[in-house]
Amino acid sequence: MKKSTGTAAVVLAVLLFFIFPIQLPAGDEVVTTEEPGVDLPVFATDASRGFPYLIEKMRGRKVFLLGDASHGTEEYYAFRKWVTRHLIEDLGVQVWVLEAEWDSARIIDAYIRGLLPQEIGARQMLTSAFTHWPQWVWANEEMVEFVEYLKDFNRRMPPERMVRCYGMDMQFSIKASLEFLAERWPEGSPLHRISQKLHDWWLPYVDEPILFSQAYAQGRETGSLFATELLAAIDKPSQEELRVITMLIAAEEYYRTIPQNKYESWNIRSRYFAWYVRHLLTTPAAARGIVAWAHNSHVGDMSATDVEDTGLINFGQLMRESLGPEQVFILGSAGFSGTVLAATDWYQPPMVMTMPPAREDSVEALLESGGWDNCLLLWQDEEEARLWSQQPMWHRGIGVAYTPEAEMPGYYLTARIAERYDALVFWRRTTALQQMVAP
Repeated sequence: MKKSTGTAAVVLAVLLFFIFPIQLPAGDEVVTTEEPGVDLPVFATDASRGFPYLIEKMRGRKVFLLGDASHGTEEYYAFRKWVTRHLIEDLGVQVWVLEAEWDSARIIDAYIRGLLPQEIGARQMLTSAFTHWPQWVWANEEMVEFVEYLKDFNRRMPPERMVRCYGMDMQFSIKASLEFLAERWPEGSPLHRISQKLHDWWLPYVDEPILFSQAYAQGRETGSLFATELLAAIDKPSQEELRVITMLIAAEEYYRTIPQNKYESWNIRSRYFAWYVRHLLTTPAAARGIVAWAHNSHVGDMSATDVEDTGLINFGQLMRESLGPEQVFILGSAGFSGTVLAATDWYQPPMVMTMPPAREDSVEALLESGGWDNCLLLWQDEEEARLWSQQPMWHRGIGVAYTPEAEMPGYYLTARIAERYDALVFWRRTTALQQMVAP
């Protein structure tokens, strides 16, 4: 397949919205297609049959990246919960990272470790943790069930064996970061003075950081080096101080870059994701690995897609490059048709939408043609991986904002599937994520 002329549109849509081998019966696990002209092996026609082997395949890795093909599909969240539960119980993973801001994740962390007042339930906690749009991504019924499970799990563990929750995003946590730093040092001390200068500089933009982008583009703002100055002035920053200040440095660079180069602003965010997770790997809790939840567009290796000429990179690609592909397991997800929870535009309320069937020459359509409701791709050897990667295929991804009538080209890119992921789970029909019932 030649590169689509719609590549730039695809990329902009992404930016702006968002072992034990198993022997299966011969002939039962193969889907045939005229293009690329070979039989493509499917590991398990029923993902639940292949699930134990998926977990075994993950054994020995350091980082587990679990992707969703939309932020509004029940099956994607439920499967990630299932995988994560087994990573915790079978492999001893203790660190759970979300594509969310650190201050929101810290509230979840306090809840699952039993540090919040007993009368605060999961729904009340998630409501307080996620106050900005799009709340439904993490404040939903699937999350309610999972944080309750984690709280119960942690109740039976000593503190050093409890599961922790962290947030690796940086778009909406500037205010919380400044408030955190304001309380770190005595008033009047050199570090407090630098922290105060940083706070005062961000003050006009703290509630809407995009205003800084606009001011910078119009030449009314030059930016600040106060966060860099503060980090350099701290002799031995705590792990949390290092993460928060590094986030502020990245956030300023991100918002400064948006007006002139949206591709590079995406890359800045991706590099911060990767830095954050690598930093967490140095902590004792991460000794048995880290599991991260994010969109396919972040976790699926960008170097295996049709956008290499744009200079785009992403989180999954950077993790493989920095740790080695043998240390990172990337699980992607895909759906052919169904419903999805999304908004019609930024800052609009979510609604249940019907997804049209995936386009004919996509990996989703190819798998649907096999007649399976929920199959698993898990490549057992280089030959199987080669078969799934020799021909790029269209692959759908839906963000928080979605227009079903305009799916092409904005919600597709082409990918060499076995290079983009270590495994892919597919559903013929998916269901919209259920918004959280009010506490």
